Amino acid sequence: MRLFLGSFATVEFYDDIRRDLQPFFEGRWVAPQHLHMTWFFLGERESPEKIVDALQPLKTIGRRPLAIQGFGMFGKPDPKIFYLKTSTKALLPIYRRIEELLGERVRSPFRAHVTLARIKRFRSFGFRHLERPWMSEPLGTIEPTIRLVESRLTPSGPVYIPLETF
Repeated sequence: MRLFLGSFATVEFYDDIRRDLQPFFEGRWVAPQHLHMTWFFLGERESPEKIVDALQPLKTIGRRPLAIQGFGMFGKPDPKIFYLKTSTKALLPIYRRIEELLGERVRSPFRAHVTLARIKRFRSFGFRHLERPWMSEPLGTIEPTIRLVESRLTPSGPVYIPLETF
């Protein structure tokens, strides 16, 4: 089974963001019910039991919802991921604790974000000069709970099945 640790997100103005930004690039937008921040991608595992056991101490760590504000893109020279920003610094101690509990490290640095779309190609970068009322507002929140999620890939997109909550 394909697994990841994530916290689901609620994005205010999601329909407005899609409507206003869709003309600028071709790509696949994430379904609203699938918006999340990935703490740790675990990949293919035979079963979740060892992970669930290892992460039990996370249940005792207090957390608060985290605000989402601002946009960013991953990939140079051609960006491929369009995302919403949040505070990586505030989440780094929890991320390091997850690494410690799992006994695993990820090669790339942790960057807290909520993916909105996977970009196939840009039509224009004009959205950088776009001004909309929602752009100066907090755009949503990331829930404080961390979930172990199974991700089943299908032709119509992923299906996420929460298996455990920490």
